[in-house]
Amino acid sequence: MNENAGIGTPVEDSLAVSVGSEEASRRWRSLWRIHFWSGLFAMPFILLMATTGLLILYTQPVQDLSQNGLRKVDRPVGAEPLSLNEQAAVVEAEYPDGTVGDVTPPSASDRSTRFFVDDGSSAGLHVFVDPYSGRVLGDTGPGDGVIGLANRLHGHLNNDSVKIRLPAVAAIWDGGSVMREYVLGDLVLEILGIWTLVLVSSGMYIWWPRRGADGSRRRFFFRPGAIGRARWRDLHGVAGVLLVPAMLITIVSGMAWSTYWAEQFGSLADRITPGDYVDQPTSSLGERGDLDRFGNQIPWSTGEFPIPASFAPVTDGSSPAPLDLDAVAAIAVDEGMKPGFTITFPSNVEDEAGNIVHGSYAVYNSWPRKTGEARDLFLDQFTGETLAEQRVYGLGTVHRGMDYLVSTHMGTQLGIFSRIFMTMLCVLAIWSVSSAAVMYAKRRRPGTFGVPRRPIDVRLARGVAAIAVCIGIVFPQWGVVALIVLGVDRFLIRRVTRLRRAFGQVG
Repeated sequence: MNENAGIGTPVEDSLAVSVGSEEASRRWRSLWRIHFWSGLFAMPFILLMATTGLLILYTQPVQDLSQNGLRKVDRPVGAEPLSLNEQAAVVEAEYPDGTVGDVTPPSASDRSTRFFVDDGSSAGLHVFVDPYSGRVLGDTGPGDGVIGLANRLHGHLNNDSVKIRLPAVAAIWDGGSVMREYVLGDLVLEILGIWTLVLVSSGMYIWWPRRGADGSRRRFFFRPGAIGRARWRDLHGVAGVLLVPAMLITIVSGMAWSTYWAEQFGSLADRITPGDYVDQPTSSLGERGDLDRFGNQIPWSTGEFPIPASFAPVTDGSSPAPLDLDAVAAIAVDEGMKPGFTITFPSNVEDEAGNIVHGSYAVYNSWPRKTGEARDLFLDQFTGETLAEQRVYGLGTVHRGMDYLVSTHMGTQLGIFSRIFMTMLCVLAIWSVSSAAVMYAKRRRPGTFGVPRRPIDVRLARGVAAIAVCIGIVFPQWGVVALIVLGVDRFLIRRVTRLRRAFGQVG
């Protein structure tokens, strides 16, 4: 077979020639080759992120379908729910060796009440209660089920136990240790995610319409009459072009959860735009007069009496105790918290002098939510007074900007539009990978890996090289991997004839 045979189809060859010169054509082919190689890295990642992302995007309907007996209830006609304190007492009795830590009141009349119980395991349990009968419906681990598996695969390949020590760039400005520990599975996903950025960027360049030798410009979308591999190329390319803005937003925002890059980014963002963090304040011992917040009719003579009730009720009045949970829930509603909010119980500790320090209730809007809904309330456990409030975790401007992208990533920031936007991204991503696989099967030459051919001595344009250097600086973990790939290509593949032919190097 002629060494130069199979370089490309007539359509692809004409596209390359239309760049304007042989040198430009060679550079174009090198970029095409980069697109191919980045696809080999990115395609498994894209499929994994798209499939698990669809599940996470529709968490509630998936959980309702798979855990319907836990999360949904039938409301008897005219029935009123039991108090949250009564329901909490049922959970305490059902799990005597555990500690009830928080409660998520029902967000609708057909929803169960969810309690978190610390049972001594690493993750604890979510316990679900029928708010009308008080019956415990069952329990599940916070990360159990198909959604839990999807989140673990999406986050760290379902393995966060294997860790690796790497030098941290953040040590330059935060003064911390240079060598730090990172989750290996998460680091792998980070690197593959950056290869995906390279993939979509190079694909956009390759697909962009250029003028041919006759001065005409190729159509941006489908070409009428295209058949065979050319048609598949159009189907693949159009999907890829539509993916670009969504993919850029998703990859960058996804990095906010990553092990390595997120730490470096977060540390730098804190220095550029420091946040204003609120430490959870403590409660003071209250008196009955403080309960005026609830519109209670308190006799003038009893306004200074200590609050006698207790979450774990006492009968002798010897222990001061927090407000009941229904009162806290009423405050949360009055404060405009989002339905589905969670109430974390106060934690009381002894100080060095042996005095009891009374913690406060923390009420927070459950994830996922819009950035503007990221809100924590801290309430005095005895009086219900709002002691402090935290918005968007106290993050600075840079962090807030990232949180907008993250909320868009989760399909919540722009309401139904975000959900449709991210659904289309996942579907198009799966299609793009599938069509790429078909194209590869159609073009692969016997006895080769089907890598696009290019001359050995080609040199990338300075602009492309500069972009690669910038990506390597912003994402150093990718830069290291890219240098390893270049080293293998230059010092191994180019020097072994069989490898050179198998990997499509000509010359």
